[in-house]
Amino acid sequence: MASLRNRHTQQLAYLRSVHVVGRNPDKADLVLANTDASQIHASIRWTGTAWVLIDHSRNGSFIEGRKVAGHREVELRIGQTIQFALGDAAGWEVADLDPPGAMLLPPRAGMQALALQRFHLLPDEIAPESSLSLQPGGQWAWELGDTIRLLEHGAQINIKGETWTFVALCDSQVTAELAHLDYQRSVPVLNFKVSQNEEHISLTINDAERSADLGERTHHYSLLTLARLRLDDAARGTEAASQGWVEVDRLARMLGLDGPHLNIQIFRVRSQIARAFPDGGPSLVDVIERRRGQVRLGAFGFQIVRGSRVEGSFMPEQMAGSPMLEAPC
Repeated sequence: MASLRNRHTQQLAYLRSVHVVGRNPDKADLVLANTDASQIHASIRWTGTAWVLIDHSRNGSFIEGRKVAGHREVELRIGQTIQFALGDAAGWEVADLDPPGAMLLPPRAGMQALALQRFHLLPDEIAPESSLSLQPGGQWAWELGDTIRLLEHGAQINIKGETWTFVALCDSQVTAELAHLDYQRSVPVLNFKVSQNEEHISLTINDAERSADLGERTHHYSLLTLARLRLDDAARGTEAASQGWVEVDRLARMLGLDGPHLNIQIFRVRSQIARAFPDGGPSLVDVIERRRGQVRLGAFGFQIVRGSRVEGSFMPEQMAGSPMLEAPC
Protein backbone atom coordinates (compact mmCIF):
# COMPACT_ATOMS: atom_id res chain seq x y z
CA MET A 1 0.00 0.00 0.00
CA ALA A 2 1.35 3.40 -0.97
CA SER A 3 2.06 5.52 2.09
CA LEU A 4 3.83 8.56 3.53
CA ARG A 5 5.48 8.49 6.97
CA ASN A 6 5.76 11.60 9.13
CA ARG A 7 9.45 11.88 9.99
CA HIS A 8 8.72 13.26 13.47
CA THR A 9 5.64 11.35 14.70
CA GLN A 10 6.12 8.23 12.51
CA GLN A 11 2.43 8.52 11.58
CA LEU A 12 1.62 6.56 8.40
CA ALA A 13 -0.71 8.09 5.82
CA TYR A 14 -2.01 5.46 3.38
CA LEU A 15 -2.73 6.93 -0.03
CA ARG A 16 -6.03 6.69 -1.89
CA SER A 17 -5.83 6.80 -5.69
CA VAL A 18 -6.58 10.54 -5.43
CA HIS A 19 -5.34 11.86 -2.09
CA VAL A 20 -5.91 15.46 -0.98
CA VAL A 21 -3.47 17.09 1.48
CA GLY A 22 -4.31 20.25 3.42
CA ARG A 23 -5.59 21.91 6.59
CA ASN A 24 -9.31 21.55 5.80
CA PRO A 25 -10.53 18.42 7.66
CA ASP A 26 -13.69 18.28 5.54
CA LYS A 27 -11.84 18.09 2.24
CA ALA A 28 -8.38 16.65 2.98
CA ASP A 29 -7.51 12.96 3.30
CA LEU A 30 -4.25 13.92 5.04
CA VAL A 31 -4.98 16.79 7.43
CA LEU A 32 -2.02 19.08 8.15
CA ALA A 33 -1.47 20.94 11.41
CA ASN A 34 1.14 23.49 10.34
CA THR A 35 -0.32 26.99 9.93
CA ASP A 36 1.74 27.71 6.78
CA ALA A 37 -0.21 25.05 4.88
CA SER A 38 -3.21 25.93 2.71
CA GLN A 39 -6.71 24.58 3.21
CA ILE A 40 -6.18 22.48 0.07
CA HIS A 41 -2.40 22.40 -0.15
CA ALA A 42 -1.52 19.59 -2.56
CA SER A 43 -2.81 16.39 -4.07
CA ILE A 44 -1.18 13.05 -4.76
CA ARG A 45 -2.67 10.74 -7.35
CA TRP A 46 -2.06 7.45 -9.12
CA THR A 47 -1.64 7.82 -12.91
CA GLY A 48 -1.86 4.11 -13.66
CA THR A 49 1.91 3.69 -13.67
CA ALA A 50 3.23 6.10 -11.02
CA TRP A 51 2.33 8.35 -8.10
CA VAL A 52 2.58 12.09 -8.76
CA LEU A 53 2.33 15.16 -6.50
CA ILE A 54 0.63 18.40 -7.60
CA ASP A 55 0.99 21.58 -5.55
CA HIS A 56 -2.08 23.84 -5.21
CA SER A 57 -0.83 26.14 -2.42
CA ARG A 58 0.42 29.68 -1.85
CA ASN A 59 3.43 28.68 0.27
CA GLY A 60 4.58 25.80 -1.89
CA SER A 61 5.45 22.13 -1.54
CA PHE A 62 9.05 20.92 -1.40
CA ILE A 63 10.65 17.60 -2.35
CA GLU A 64 14.15 17.11 -0.93
CA GLY A 65 14.19 20.85 -0.20
CA ARG A 66 13.40 21.90 -3.77
CA LYS A 67 10.20 23.78 -4.45
CA VAL A 68 7.70 22.04 -6.69
CA ALA A 69 6.36 24.11 -9.58
CA GLY A 70 2.72 24.93 -8.93
CA HIS A 71 0.03 22.85 -10.64
CA ARG A 72 2.56 20.59 -12.35
CA GLU A 73 2.87 16.84 -11.79
CA VAL A 74 6.06 15.60 -10.13
CA GLU A 75 6.64 11.86 -9.94
CA LEU A 76 7.45 10.56 -6.46
CA ARG A 77 10.28 8.19 -5.50
CA ILE A 78 10.64 6.03 -2.41
CA GLY A 79 12.73 7.66 0.30
CA GLN A 80 12.05 11.24 -0.76
CA THR A 81 11.01 13.79 1.87
CA ILE A 82 8.04 16.02 1.11
CA GLN A 83 7.38 19.26 2.99
CA PHE A 84 3.99 20.90 2.66
CA ALA A 85 5.19 24.53 3.13
CA LEU A 86 8.40 25.32 4.99
CA GLY A 87 6.49 25.26 8.29
CA ASP A 88 6.27 21.49 7.85
CA ALA A 89 9.73 21.14 9.39
CA ALA A 90 9.85 17.35 9.84
CA GLY A 91 8.25 16.52 6.50
CA TRP A 92 6.83 13.29 5.17
CA GLU A 93 8.95 10.46 3.84
CA VAL A 94 7.68 8.49 0.83
CA ALA A 95 7.51 5.05 2.45
CA ASP A 96 5.76 2.93 -0.20
CA LEU A 97 4.60 3.39 -3.80
CA ASP A 98 2.54 0.28 -4.48
CA PRO A 99 -0.55 0.77 -6.69
CA PRO A 100 -3.70 1.91 -4.84
CA GLY A 101 -6.21 -0.49 -3.39
CA ALA A 102 -9.12 -0.71 -1.00
CA MET A 103 -8.03 -1.19 2.61
CA LEU A 104 -9.00 -1.27 6.26
CA LEU A 105 -7.30 1.32 8.43
CA PRO A 106 -6.43 0.11 11.95
CA PRO A 107 -7.93 1.53 15.15
CA ARG A 108 -4.58 2.46 16.70
CA ALA A 109 -1.29 3.98 15.64
CA GLY A 110 1.43 1.41 15.09
CA MET A 111 -0.94 -1.23 13.71
CA GLN A 112 -0.67 -2.29 10.06
CA ALA A 113 -3.45 -1.45 7.62
CA LEU A 114 -5.07 -4.40 5.82
CA ALA A 115 -4.91 -4.31 2.01
CA LEU A 116 -8.06 -5.92 0.58
CA GLN A 117 -7.87 -8.55 -2.14
CA ARG A 118 -11.29 -9.95 -3.13
CA PHE A 119 -12.05 -11.85 0.08
CA HIS A 120 -10.95 -11.83 3.70
CA LEU A 121 -11.85 -13.74 6.84
CA LEU A 122 -11.87 -11.56 9.93
CA PRO A 123 -10.12 -11.46 12.32
CA ASP A 124 -8.30 -14.43 10.74
CA GLU A 125 -8.80 -17.80 9.04
CA ILE A 126 -8.35 -19.79 12.24
CA ALA A 127 -11.34 -18.30 14.07
CA PRO A 128 -13.32 -16.21 11.55
CA GLU A 129 -16.23 -14.16 12.88
CA SER A 130 -17.04 -12.14 9.75
CA SER A 131 -15.90 -11.71 6.16
CA LEU A 132 -15.22 -9.00 3.59
CA SER A 133 -15.78 -9.67 -0.12
CA LEU A 134 -15.69 -7.69 -3.35
CA GLN A 135 -19.12 -7.78 -5.02
CA PRO A 136 -19.71 -8.12 -8.79
CA GLY A 137 -21.06 -4.54 -8.76
CA GLY A 138 -17.77 -3.17 -7.41
CA GLN A 139 -18.72 -2.59 -3.77
CA TRP A 140 -17.27 -4.33 -0.75
CA ALA A 141 -19.61 -6.25 1.55
CA TRP A 142 -19.10 -7.05 5.21
CA GLU A 143 -20.92 -10.22 6.28
CA LEU A 144 -21.57 -10.91 9.95
CA GLY A 145 -23.99 -13.73 10.72
CA ASP A 146 -27.19 -13.10 8.73
CA THR A 147 -26.26 -9.45 8.11
CA ILE A 148 -24.62 -8.30 4.87
CA ARG A 149 -23.64 -4.62 4.77
CA LEU A 150 -22.37 -2.81 1.68
CA LEU A 151 -19.53 -0.49 2.66
CA GLU A 152 -19.08 3.12 1.59
CA HIS A 153 -15.77 4.97 1.89
CA GLY A 154 -15.18 5.81 5.55
CA ALA A 155 -17.51 3.10 6.89
CA GLN A 156 -16.48 1.58 10.21
CA ILE A 157 -16.65 -2.09 11.11
CA ASN A 158 -16.01 -3.89 14.37
CA ILE A 159 -13.36 -6.62 14.54
CA LYS A 160 -12.84 -8.25 17.93
CA GLY A 161 -14.16 -5.20 19.76
CA GLU A 162 -12.07 -2.67 17.82
CA THR A 163 -13.21 -0.24 15.13
CA TRP A 164 -11.51 -0.35 11.72
CA THR A 165 -12.19 2.16 8.92
CA PHE A 166 -12.87 1.14 5.33
CA VAL A 167 -11.04 3.08 2.59
CA ALA A 168 -12.46 2.64 -0.90
CA LEU A 169 -10.93 2.91 -4.33
CA CYS A 170 -12.06 5.71 -6.62
CA ASP A 171 -14.60 4.76 -9.30
CA SER A 172 -12.03 4.45 -12.11
CA GLN A 173 -9.98 2.05 -10.05
CA VAL A 174 -13.05 -0.03 -9.22
CA THR A 175 -13.82 -0.26 -12.93
CA ALA A 176 -10.28 -1.38 -13.70
CA GLU A 177 -10.41 -3.93 -10.89
CA LEU A 178 -13.67 -5.40 -12.15
CA ALA A 179 -12.39 -5.54 -15.71
CA HIS A 180 -9.39 -7.49 -14.42
CA LEU A 181 -11.50 -9.87 -12.37
CA ASP A 182 -14.03 -10.42 -15.20
CA TYR A 183 -16.73 -11.92 -13.01
CA GLN A 184 -19.01 -12.62 -15.95
CA ARG A 185 -16.60 -14.99 -17.66
CA SER A 186 -18.96 -17.91 -17.04
CA VAL A 187 -21.01 -19.54 -14.35
CA PRO A 188 -18.77 -22.13 -12.69
CA VAL A 189 -19.53 -25.82 -12.28
CA LEU A 190 -18.83 -27.69 -9.04
CA ASN A 191 -17.84 -31.35 -9.25
CA PHE A 192 -18.21 -33.34 -6.04
CA LYS A 193 -16.58 -36.77 -5.75
CA VAL A 194 -17.89 -38.60 -2.69
CA SER A 195 -16.71 -41.92 -1.29
CA GLN A 196 -19.37 -44.58 -0.76
CA ASN A 197 -19.30 -44.11 3.02
CA GLU A 198 -19.14 -40.30 2.58
CA GLU A 199 -16.01 -40.01 4.70
CA HIS A 200 -14.07 -38.46 1.80
CA ILE A 201 -15.36 -35.57 -0.30
CA SER A 202 -13.22 -33.89 -2.94
CA LEU A 203 -14.22 -30.87 -5.01
CA THR A 204 -13.10 -29.38 -8.30
CA ILE A 205 -14.48 -26.19 -9.87
CA ASN A 206 -14.50 -25.53 -13.60
CA ASP A 207 -15.33 -22.41 -15.53
CA ALA A 208 -14.99 -21.80 -19.26
CA GLU A 209 -11.21 -21.46 -19.08
CA ARG A 210 -9.86 -23.21 -16.01
CA SER A 211 -10.18 -26.02 -13.53
CA ALA A 212 -9.27 -25.74 -9.85
CA ASP A 213 -8.81 -28.87 -7.72
CA LEU A 214 -9.75 -27.95 -4.15
CA GLY A 215 -8.92 -31.39 -2.76
CA GLU A 216 -10.60 -32.90 0.31
CA ARG A 217 -11.81 -30.57 3.06
CA THR A 218 -14.22 -31.01 5.95
CA HIS A 219 -16.22 -27.95 4.89
CA HIS A 220 -16.96 -29.53 1.49
CA TYR A 221 -19.65 -31.59 3.22
CA SER A 222 -21.58 -28.40 4.05
CA LEU A 223 -21.47 -27.36 0.39
CA LEU A 224 -22.44 -30.87 -0.71
CA THR A 225 -25.45 -30.83 1.62
CA LEU A 226 -26.62 -27.53 0.16
CA ALA A 227 -26.18 -28.94 -3.36
CA ARG A 228 -28.35 -31.95 -2.47
CA LEU A 229 -31.08 -29.72 -1.03
CA ARG A 230 -31.17 -27.66 -4.23
CA LEU A 231 -31.18 -30.81 -6.35
CA ASP A 232 -34.10 -32.26 -4.37
CA ASP A 233 -36.15 -29.07 -4.76
CA ALA A 234 -35.45 -28.93 -8.51
CA ALA A 235 -36.52 -32.57 -8.90
CA ARG A 236 -39.84 -31.71 -7.21
CA GLY A 237 -40.40 -28.86 -9.66
CA THR A 238 -39.82 -26.03 -7.18
CA GLU A 239 -39.33 -22.70 -8.97
CA ALA A 240 -35.69 -21.58 -9.25
CA ALA A 241 -36.08 -18.62 -6.90
CA SER A 242 -37.18 -20.94 -4.08
CA GLN A 243 -34.87 -23.90 -4.66
CA GLY A 244 -32.47 -25.01 -1.98
CA TRP A 245 -33.26 -22.57 0.83
CA VAL A 246 -32.80 -24.04 4.30
CA GLU A 247 -32.93 -22.53 7.77
CA VAL A 248 -29.46 -22.06 9.22
CA ASP A 249 -30.46 -23.84 12.46
CA ARG A 250 -31.80 -26.83 10.52
CA LEU A 251 -28.67 -27.06 8.36
CA ALA A 252 -26.49 -26.92 11.48
CA ARG A 253 -28.46 -29.82 12.99
CA MET A 254 -28.16 -31.81 9.74
CA LEU A 255 -24.38 -31.36 9.86
CA GLY A 256 -24.05 -31.88 13.62
CA LEU A 257 -22.66 -28.36 14.10
CA ASP A 258 -23.53 -25.32 16.16
CA GLY A 259 -24.30 -22.00 14.46
CA PRO A 260 -20.88 -20.36 14.87
CA HIS A 261 -19.09 -23.46 13.56
CA LEU A 262 -21.40 -23.56 10.53
CA ASN A 263 -20.57 -19.91 9.79
CA ILE A 264 -16.88 -20.73 9.99
CA GLN A 265 -17.37 -23.53 7.43
CA ILE A 266 -19.20 -21.14 5.08
CA PHE A 267 -16.43 -18.57 5.43
CA ARG A 268 -13.79 -21.23 4.70
CA VAL A 269 -15.59 -22.38 1.54
CA ARG A 270 -15.44 -18.84 0.19
CA SER A 271 -11.85 -18.32 1.29
CA GLN A 272 -10.70 -21.52 -0.41
CA ILE A 273 -12.35 -20.51 -3.69
CA ALA A 274 -10.78 -17.05 -3.48
CA ARG A 275 -7.34 -18.63 -3.19
CA ALA A 276 -8.05 -21.03 -6.07
CA PHE A 277 -9.15 -18.17 -8.37
CA PRO A 278 -6.97 -15.22 -7.25
CA ASP A 279 -7.49 -13.27 -10.50
CA GLY A 280 -11.24 -13.70 -10.67
CA GLY A 281 -13.69 -16.43 -11.53
CA PRO A 282 -16.52 -17.73 -9.36
CA SER A 283 -18.44 -14.99 -7.57
CA LEU A 284 -17.80 -15.51 -3.88
CA VAL A 285 -21.06 -13.80 -3.00
CA ASP A 286 -23.08 -16.36 -4.92
CA VAL A 287 -21.38 -19.57 -3.83
CA ILE A 288 -23.55 -19.62 -0.72
CA GLU A 289 -26.43 -17.16 -0.78
CA ARG A 290 -27.99 -15.78 2.39
CA ARG A 291 -31.28 -14.26 3.38
CA ARG A 292 -32.52 -13.70 6.89
CA GLY A 293 -32.12 -16.96 8.79
CA GLN A 294 -31.59 -19.05 5.65
CA VAL A 295 -28.85 -20.12 3.23
CA ARG A 296 -28.60 -22.03 -0.05
CA LEU A 297 -26.13 -22.99 -2.76
CA GLY A 298 -26.17 -20.24 -5.38
CA ALA A 299 -26.80 -20.54 -9.12
CA PHE A 300 -23.89 -22.87 -9.85
CA GLY A 301 -23.97 -25.94 -12.01
CA PHE A 302 -22.87 -29.06 -10.17
CA GLN A 303 -22.49 -32.81 -10.39
CA ILE A 304 -22.33 -35.27 -7.50
CA VAL A 305 -20.55 -38.58 -8.06
CA ARG A 306 -20.82 -41.03 -5.18
CA GLY A 307 -18.58 -44.05 -5.50
CA SER A 308 -18.71 -44.88 -9.21
CA ARG A 309 -22.26 -43.60 -9.86
CA VAL A 310 -23.63 -40.17 -10.68
CA GLU A 311 -25.95 -39.29 -7.81
CA GLY A 312 -27.28 -36.21 -9.57
CA SER A 313 -26.40 -33.16 -11.64
CA PHE A 314 -27.89 -29.72 -12.01
CA MET A 315 -27.56 -26.78 -14.39
CA PRO A 316 -29.11 -23.39 -13.50
CA GLU A 317 -31.24 -21.58 -16.04
CA GLN A 318 -28.68 -18.90 -16.89
CA MET A 319 -26.32 -21.60 -18.18
CA ALA A 320 -28.86 -23.07 -20.60
CA GLY A 321 -32.25 -22.36 -22.09
CA SER A 322 -33.94 -24.54 -19.48
CA PRO A 323 -32.69 -26.42 -16.42
CA MET A 324 -30.87 -29.66 -17.10
CA LEU A 325 -31.57 -32.02 -14.25
CA GLU A 326 -30.90 -35.63 -13.48
CA ALA A 327 -32.90 -37.00 -10.60
CA PRO A 328 -30.87 -38.64 -7.83
CA CYS A 329 -30.11 -42.32 -8.47
